[in-house]
Amino acid sequence: MGSGVRTLRIGAVSAGLALTLGATAAPAKAHAQRSTATTPAQTTAAPAPTGLAYTYDAAGQTVTVTWNPQDPADTLTRNYRPGLCGPTPQDPCFVAPQVILGTSYSFKKAPGTAPAYVKIYAETATHTLTGSETLTVTV
Repeated sequence: MGSGVRTLRIGAVSAGLALTLGATAAPAKAHAQRSTATTPAQTTAAPAPTGLAYTYDAAGQTVTVTWNPQDPADTLTRNYRPGLCGPTPQDPCFVAPQVILGTSYSFKKAPGTAPAYVKIYAETATHTLTGSETLTVTV
């Protein structure tokens, strides 16, 4: 170590920072950049979708779930997402990644199979979800 220069290594990658050791060397200082501003969290949830109903197209084995349109006074709901629950209505729901901008959602279901339990979730800009009542679909 005759040169008085060391290279700081982080893991196997060289950071390329050389520090001179000796009486005149100043310690290296890192200043973290932190924002002093805070963003208030959205605490108001969107209203749950209402008026869920379904129709069944036997020829295409397709269930179409519909719900009431968004109230004009609702400024929180950005879109909707379907949720499939089960195997009983009390079990958790899987919220699909599918984004719905309208007021209907369709899925395939063979006649005579176990009931499907469906919820529709209103989603806010901060991805807060509010679920509807569970709709039981039997065909």
